[in-house]
Amino acid sequence: MPFLLITLKRTENIAVARRVVARFSRMAMVAAALLLAAGIGLAWFYVASPSGLYGTTYGVLVMVKAYLLALILMLGAANWYVAREVERAPLRLLMRLRRFAEVEVALGLTAILAAAALTSQPPAADMPMDRLTLHEIHTRMRWETPRLKSPPLAALLPPTPIDVAVKDAQYQPPASGDANDAAWSEYNHHWAGLVVLLAGALALASRFRRMRWARFWPVSFAGLAVFILLRADPENWPLGPRPFWESFFAPDVLQHRAAAALILAFAVFECAVQAGKLRAVWARYAFPLMCAAGAALLFTHNHSLGDGKNEVLVMMSHSALAMFGVTAGWARWLELRLPKEEGERRIAGYVWPVALMLVGMVLLDYREM
Repeated sequence: MPFLLITLKRTENIAVARRVVARFSRMAMVAAALLLAAGIGLAWFYVASPSGLYGTTYGVLVMVKAYLLALILMLGAANWYVAREVERAPLRLLMRLRRFAEVEVALGLTAILAAAALTSQPPAADMPMDRLTLHEIHTRMRWETPRLKSPPLAALLPPTPIDVAVKDAQYQPPASGDANDAAWSEYNHHWAGLVVLLAGALALASRFRRMRWARFWPVSFAGLAVFILLRADPENWPLGPRPFWESFFAPDVLQHRAAAALILAFAVFECAVQAGKLRAVWARYAFPLMCAAGAALLFTHNHSLGDGKNEVLVMMSHSALAMFGVTAGWARWLELRLPKEEGERRIAGYVWPVALMLVGMVLLDYREM
């Protein structure tokens, strides 16, 4: 796909571009069919049963890859239609094909990241015991009132020494206080969910002319970035004893700080774009790129909870956040990149705020125990 994009960008002859697209389309359909058949075959042997699909981390990541594949195939089907109709309006349709192909490439790279996370997990077929049941999933995932009040800081487990946290990934703190630590994490996720749900609702409302004031929805994300910096890691500055710079050596803390930086960056850029203060073309893409990158980062984020079933349940929540976040980011990209007269542009303009709201809903239902 990247080479197709490069070729179309550097080819001024419409007849040559049409031939390239036709040849690539035939090759892509054959290649996609072979890859799909290989993926189904591998899943059959490595997952082996329905409980392996929903009851293990490996199975959850296989479902994530299937979701990304479905998105890629939808865009591929749209490009197949464009390739068949390209004679009708070559310039406009080739432009639409390029925009869809850009997102196909991005989703393909995200799928590779998910595959890398998948290879770090033992196959579901090798873990016949201690799998999640549908009843356990329903018990955890059923809707409950969000936790909007956290336990006191003094009730949390004592800080893990930084040298232990960095060098010994298998280290488990004492069991006492686990419920308070889980409650602290749930509180953080639920407040973040409220902010994201509000931002998505305002972004959706801004689609309507009488609600144009809602276009400043990114302001809410600046507060979310500060909230993550202050509350995500109570063992570290400013709440805990670990100094600010020393805490960066812990991988999970570094991921939280990177997420806060991403959120703040796209909030600043998107606010300036919506206000008309920043007119550079590249600035419009800060939000979709940061959104998609932040979502993809969740595939590498791991909570070591010392409980295999609990880790699978947390992975389910993270995977849902990643899938909706990726959808929101690249739908926004399509809205910005497609010509204004394209119907797909209007559809994308409604898809990404809804996906953002779904991210907020998943966060509001997040639980660790």
